[in-house]
Amino acid sequence: MSRPWGTYHSYKQVDVETASQGKLIVMLFNGAIRRASLAKELIADNKIAQVHENLVRAQDIIAELRGALDLNASPVVADIDRVYEYLGHLLIQANIHKSAQPIEEFLTHAEQLRDTWQEAFTQAAKETPEDLPQNEPNPPARANTPTQKPVQTPT
Repeated sequence: MSRPWGTYHSYKQVDVETASQGKLIVMLFNGAIRRASLAKELIADNKIAQVHENLVRAQDIIAELRGALDLNASPVVADIDRVYEYLGHLLIQANIHKSAQPIEEFLTHAEQLRDTWQEAFTQAAKETPEDLPQNEPNPPARANTPTQKPVQTPT
């Protein structure tokens, strides 16, 4: 008899391996948000070791998102990098002080960013070549996102 956890893990791995770049970014944000939310609950229960573990996992995810940025793609990417850096800082502060306040701020920003990325990817998927400006004789190839390199999911 197979275990449900093994089935879920297999399904999740296939989902990650076949996801679009945009979906991966949203999935990573969802993972960081889930880990930070759990850490916040665990702070209230005074489960310090589990708080640390979940905050470190959330930090790893944000670090992976930062590492996937193509800083040469556009000047705005450096701004996104600074936002991701700040998110990591909030998680570190929460972990050092075992405080829910930086987690709450992290969650607010991370949820807004996740929703913004989701909206951008949804909009990009709706665009067609006819939507491109007509004065460009050969429009550039379109990628899932101009600001992110391929994302490697943390283990």
